[in-house]
Amino acid sequence: MTSQSRGRFRGFILLTVLWISLGMLLAAASYLATQRQTALSTRAEVETGRAVELARSGLNVALADLGRYEPDQARSLRDGTPVTITMAEGQVTYRIFDEGGKLDINQAPVQLLAPTLQQLGEGQGIDAFDAVTIARAIITQRGDEGERGNFRSIALLLTELGFPQEASLEARRVLTTYNIDAQINPITAPPPLLAAIPGLGPSDVSTIVERRSQGLSMPRLGTASVWLGGTEGPVYTVQAEGLLTSGVRAQVIATVAIQGLSFRGGRTEYDFLGMEILR
Repeated sequence: MTSQSRGRFRGFILLTVLWISLGMLLAAASYLATQRQTALSTRAEVETGRAVELARSGLNVALADLGRYEPDQARSLRDGTPVTITMAEGQVTYRIFDEGGKLDINQAPVQLLAPTLQQLGEGQGIDAFDAVTIARAIITQRGDEGERGNFRSIALLLTELGFPQEASLEARRVLTTYNIDAQINPITAPPPLLAAIPGLGPSDVSTIVERRSQGLSMPRLGTASVWLGGTEGPVYTVQAEGLLTSGVRAQVIATVAIQGLSFRGGRTEYDFLGMEILR
């Protein structure tokens, strides 16, 4: 073999080694990237799980709050007013909504349902005519007057009837299937629902919200009193959000019915009617 041939052979070997080294380097880089992605995914999953457990802790605190009846015990308002507490891993914010303060779509007349739907769809293309049309469709679909339980998913029902999806999801803050009464509890009713009640103006709504936050009696309600009444409970919706110090959030939403006080255990007992976890 001539010196020129030997030089070409060595060059070929060197080039082959370089290509093999490059291939191994790329394979190692790909492996490390995959491992890093797996580690990040695992960490995110662990953080989400911690956030869910933190939210569950908030739910337990809210249920303890819900079981307070003694006048000397501090208890939050049942109108969705947020309560924030600090725990070891972050913060928990919970809200308690009295279903008796919402409008029951299985019981509500069109005079209440239509303005409520218009209030919910304000700014999203729902005018007075649309609201009346949807309200009448709901009343037609629910069957004979006095029947209950025909509708289980408010968001799905409204979406099917042409209501904006975002507003349909938010509607459960105002509408319910658990009130079992056409009247609304003014002490726990959300402001958007109060604003939709015939006979109540903006100043009346502000007065009601202010007085109940101070534990004062309700003002004179005039003609609106025909729509306002009822009692609190026994069904409540609790929303608890856990926020880790890392910034990861999770939310637990539970609908519970109070069974009563267990004298043997000395605590209030609940039936869980539904629960969902939002991550």
